[in-house]
Amino acid sequence: MNHVRTLKAAVVTIAATAACHLTMNAGLAWARGQESDHPNDWAGTVEFGVTLLATWMLMPLMLWIGMRVLGERRTQLQFIVAALLWIVVSLMYVDDVDRPGGHMPAPALVVFVLVGALLGAHNPESARND
Repeated sequence: MNHVRTLKAAVVTIAATAACHLTMNAGLAWARGQESDHPNDWAGTVEFGVTLLATWMLMPLMLWIGMRVLGERRTQLQFIVAALLWIVVSLMYVDDVDRPGGHMPAPALVVFVLVGALLGAHNPESARND
């Protein structure tokens, strides 16, 4: 295992996770702020959906760009699997984030970063050279 690649993947995954989590916090606060004339109205539904879609698109983009900027190639496994995992994690903990000052549980974020770092450490090119 290439430890430098693993470290790069961890740094990129931490940055992407932080950006997506902050996007969720801001977007869900925006959705909560939409006032309705009727109590049973669907106020904030569009904003809620836009927020989730934005974080789901932002995660693979940040992982891919981050690893490319750090000089790593062949990171498809990382950004595809981590993006799908982010969708699962964000749906599981959306209620935790969707309250004033809410955050995802730290253990969930740590596990996500560890999985992202291990996925980023995988280099299919190194298997061909061994």
